[in-house]
Amino acid sequence: MPQIPPATGRHREILEAAMELIAERGYHGASLRELARRVGMQQPSLYHYFRTKEEMVEQIIVTFYGDMAAGGAEVVAAAELEQIPRLVTRYVKRLYESRTHPLFVRCMFSIARLNPRFGRLNRAIFVDDLTVQASQGLRRFIDRGELTETEALDLTRLMTFAAGFRLMEEKVLFDERPLGPDVDRYLDFCADACEQWIRELKRRKGIPGTVA
Repeated sequence: MPQIPPATGRHREILEAAMELIAERGYHGASLRELARRVGMQQPSLYHYFRTKEEMVEQIIVTFYGDMAAGGAEVVAAAELEQIPRLVTRYVKRLYESRTHPLFVRCMFSIARLNPRFGRLNRAIFVDDLTVQASQGLRRFIDRGELTETEALDLTRLMTFAAGFRLMEEKVLFDERPLGPDVDRYLDFCADACEQWIRELKRRKGIPGTVA
């Protein structure tokens, strides 16, 4: 993950406004002049926080991905393996119930293929760093022999992608809608499928006991 510190305070407020602007108008339509107007400052003052629009986008990615990753780590910190799928799917739903995360995802869709620099950064974070996060978050289960490194990564992707793409349908890709009971039904289905996979995996490995 790039060594860019996540933004805080006024800096973060500016990045949130920039993210909303990109989500609305696309990268090329999001001018720094309009961003300065929205945050109530002169355009030259923005350069205190980033020198170019490319740097601004990199800061958006690092800051709001950092929020997502930190929250996910807290969710799994004290849970047993069989509890994690339901906790993760509920966490993903909370992300999409917020105002910020759907904007972040729209922004990522808008910029991902525009510039190789953005593509490399997205891959470094959403693929490479996800691999590290999965290994660290599920390390105790790997050390106990309940999961291999590959199984931990596969489980992480299964949980987050299955829930995340369904919620993108409601909040990002099409017209935005409130999250209804059909979403909860689907998320329960995802959690049930992951829990069943974990139970079968432990059975095959001869590991006794599950958590209800």
